[in-house]
Amino acid sequence: MRFLKKLGNFLISKKFWINFLLILIVWVGIIWGTMSYFNSYARLGEAIAVPNLIGNKAPDIPALLTNKDLKYEIIDSIYNPNLVEGTIIFQKPIATDSSGLKVKSGRTIQVRVSKRTRLVTVPVVVSKSQRFAEAMLTTKGLRTRIEYVASNEDQGSVIDQEYKGQPIRKDQRLPINSVIELTVGKKATNEAMIRVPKLKGLTIKEAQDRLNGIEGVRLFAVYNNCITQADSTQAKINKQTPVAMDSSKVPKGSTITVFAAPEQ
Repeated sequence: MRFLKKLGNFLISKKFWINFLLILIVWVGIIWGTMSYFNSYARLGEAIAVPNLIGNKAPDIPALLTNKDLKYEIIDSIYNPNLVEGTIIFQKPIATDSSGLKVKSGRTIQVRVSKRTRLVTVPVVVSKSQRFAEAMLTTKGLRTRIEYVASNEDQGSVIDQEYKGQPIRKDQRLPINSVIELTVGKKATNEAMIRVPKLKGLTIKEAQDRLNGIEGVRLFAVYNNCITQADSTQAKINKQTPVAMDSSKVPKGSTITVFAAPEQ
């Protein structure tokens, strides 16, 4: 009885109610602060539609994200000679129109863009046969311009290779599609050299028709991004090797390699 009486007196005492109110205020403050933090962190109720950036240019991204409270980051660039430099080819997260999903404000959209150039290591082809040298350079995505000089010792072999008049260094890297100037030895004869025809912009059939009027020159075609027969038929030549320049001449029996792709 004495314990219950003391307990009753404590429960109605001023000291108990002061402590009780202080504890209640602290707990309410903790719960309110925690809920406010998580609501702010999770941004409950926010839902921003992600725009479709693919196909647009990287400099246009800020305008596309205007009033969206979204950020962006270019994480990589992928070589694609068929696209304008800086074209967006990938984004994460994907557009709301495709996924149906929305994001919170402040989200960063990661994008990959296209580039039209990439560096490749130039193989040293001095002392190699002309055909082997051209094959090695073509495999690397490089083109050639041939200059023949009289030589009884290095007939058909590469005597020198240069880029824009400068010797090629070992392990030198150059942009893909660069023109490598090859000096090839040729036995001095009265045989006429054949000027390299310009085939860029033609279909393969048009190029073959043009070469039919040039004796002793063969055509080798490489198709890029051609999936159907129609793609191959309509594909236009976008580069060739040896290149067609004022000083580009080849002997009879030479092969011109062309690269064709469907027009974008």
